[in-house]
Amino acid sequence: MNIKQRGDALRSIIGSVRDGSFEYDERQPPKTNWSMYDRAQIGEVTLYLENIRDLVDEAERRINDRSPPKKRGPGRPPVNSADIAKALLMQSYFGAPNRVAQGLLDLFREKLGIDRSFSYKTIERGYDRETVNEVLDEITRIMNESVEGIEYTFSFDGTGFSSNNKENYAAKRQAQNSKKGSKKGGKKETIPNDSFPESATKSKRGFTYSVMGIGVHTKLVAGMAISSNHSIGETTMFPEAFQQAISYHPDMDAVLGDGIYAARWITNLVATHHVTPYFLPKANVTFKSKGYSGWGDMLLSLQNSPQEWMSQYHMRSISETVNSMIKCRFGQPIRKRLNPRRKTETRLKIIGHNVRRVGCLEIFEEIIPHWRRCGL
Repeated sequence: MNIKQRGDALRSIIGSVRDGSFEYDERQPPKTNWSMYDRAQIGEVTLYLENIRDLVDEAERRINDRSPPKKRGPGRPPVNSADIAKALLMQSYFGAPNRVAQGLLDLFREKLGIDRSFSYKTIERGYDRETVNEVLDEITRIMNESVEGIEYTFSFDGTGFSSNNKENYAAKRQAQNSKKGSKKGGKKETIPNDSFPESATKSKRGFTYSVMGIGVHTKLVAGMAISSNHSIGETTMFPEAFQQAISYHPDMDAVLGDGIYAARWITNLVATHHVTPYFLPKANVTFKSKGYSGWGDMLLSLQNSPQEWMSQYHMRSISETVNSMIKCRFGQPIRKRLNPRRKTETRLKIIGHNVRRVGCLEIFEEIIPHWRRCGL
């Protein structure tokens, strides 16, 4: 088969996938243990608060072990950053404003392992405190350590978190892609668009955008990039999310993503880390690598084993599932006005999802959380 025939065969496969005529091998539906599901739902709040306490305490211990002790200046001692991180994660779970969060802190202070209460202004200032974000980064690492040896495949996707209940990101994204589509056989084709949809609100408080790398088995977020700028696009944010995910999971085996990520440089970025990319290219794709060797390897694997390739690729829908999980449970609109605080508020929603998910996986006896292995 010469290069032209290879290209024609590849474009035929991609065309059949995009128009829905590709014949897939049937996959067995997974089974659900409903008894354990009930236990996870009933015990969620208790386990969430306990996991916040243990996670943040472990993160604080690690940070203190690698950081030199800091000299305290005159005046009243500042509130511990770890305690503020616990309060912010609790606040995100209940979707409460700052003043209500202070009341919840008084209610759950002992459960969270916080020695003394503090005001809602301290909670508010915690959103742009660097030491708090350091704690949040560390607990993300700890949670991903809990699935080492279990998770090897990661799906990447972008989404937006609204500051207004009247705006729905998914609807705006669909409308944006439809404008770019073209009619084929009387049916309008949806083509993914790299740029994020812009908010219609007249104020500066629009969407906060995120690209996340999500483990398809555990549904844990391993990498995230967050921005308030709609014009930079998903591909610009992909490297940050990918580098974070692979730093937590150096044995990563496969990366999945929709057509937005089917760019030669992204494919090569993934391949140079010895990870297999699965990004569905456009219907008019060619084998011209233009200096990116990972591009040709991905296209050849799609052409040679389309059923196996598609069975991997379509697991990318897990990332869309996780987007919905986060927005259903942490669905309060973004309240903060300053961009650094908006980014932290978005990060708290994503990390809160991870804390919930780890508790669920523990109840289903799929993992033993890393902080429990440490004897906490």
